[in-house]
Amino acid sequence: MKIVSAATGFLMRIFDSVINVYLRLEEKVPENIPIRKITIIGGSVILLTIGFFVARGIFGKDAKESKEAPVAQVKVKKAKKEMLSDKYSVLGTIRGTIENDLKFEIEGTIARYNFAEGARVRKGEIICSLDPKDAISRSAYARSKFNAERSSYYSSAQRMKVYGDLYKMKAISETKYNEARYETDAAKERMDAASSELELAQSNMEKTNLSAPGTGVLAERIIQSGEFVTPHDVVAKFISGGDINFEVDVPEKDVEKIKVGMKVKVLCDAYKDVEFSGKVKEVAPTVKEKTRTTVVKIEIPNDEGKLRSGMFARGDIIFTEIEDAIAVPQDTVIALGAETKLVPLLKPDPTSPNHGIIELRQVTVGPTIGKQVVVLDGINPDEMIVVETQAQLSDGLQVQFQEVLDDMPKM
Repeated sequence: MKIVSAATGFLMRIFDSVINVYLRLEEKVPENIPIRKITIIGGSVILLTIGFFVARGIFGKDAKESKEAPVAQVKVKKAKKEMLSDKYSVLGTIRGTIENDLKFEIEGTIARYNFAEGARVRKGEIICSLDPKDAISRSAYARSKFNAERSSYYSSAQRMKVYGDLYKMKAISETKYNEARYETDAAKERMDAASSELELAQSNMEKTNLSAPGTGVLAERIIQSGEFVTPHDVVAKFISGGDINFEVDVPEKDVEKIKVGMKVKVLCDAYKDVEFSGKVKEVAPTVKEKTRTTVVKIEIPNDEGKLRSGMFARGDIIFTEIEDAIAVPQDTVIALGAETKLVPLLKPDPTSPNHGIIELRQVTVGPTIGKQVVVLDGINPDEMIVVETQAQLSDGLQVQFQEVLDDMPKM
């Protein structure tokens, strides 16, 4: 438009100049000379000539610019087989599968611990012990008492046997025999009571040792050696089981996506290069009113004892996972009806670097994972997939391309 305006102004200035020349000549030239016709013809010729060259310059330039229109630009990426997964990221805390508060059943003074905090303990191993002096004394007294009562009973039983023989021979009265029998029964009761006391004393001896309820980890020693404890005092915390729980809070709007048994990949800051594998063990049936979240428990094998209760962790709950899949961006797929799907591919031109021809290839698609569509058939590894374009693509269109070397986003 600027060129046309300038050309129009230029022609108008020339026309004004021709009129001025005509007026001057008309005043000076004799009347018998047809100056008007000469001026009109000459001016017309000049205007036509100038107009021709201006028009050729304008339209010739437009034709040249149209001929040299820029080639469509596209970005492409080589097709390759890779692992695709649709996942849900979570944050949470490592918890013991079973966390036990260990207590002694009797009172006493803690004599020693056999394990340090964080140590792995097998089932039945003694974690700590009370000073056994009082328990030993009670056990010795109970044993002595039991032995005395047992002797008294045996003596009474022997006397009753003799009285029984005499009673059969009518040598003693029935009353005397009954007295012997009553004394024997009483002696037996005293012996049984002494036996129970002995069993209790021996049991208390065993209770001076606090044993691991299962194979696990001694998480914390709360009461130290030398302190007095009662059966109400928590002495230590113990985490049972080889497995451990990863507990996360999931917003209520996302809970329906998560199912028991789904695989989970877990990372901890303490082991940045180690990936732990687990599975969803439990989805709580309730929602916390304050946070509007549901607790999801993920079970993780912990045979080596690396994971400790209280650790912060992050994980990915795997909804779908496909190995060796070729995928294209979702917005790259062109749908022609419900069945026909096309994907734009690029065939490089070997004679012109970074130039090629578009091919709209019919493909068979599979599931959509995130923003990626799995291609089941129609694309081979290393073929160029058009992943971005600013132009309308058609089969056979010549384009200039740029290869994308970084990974396309999976989500």
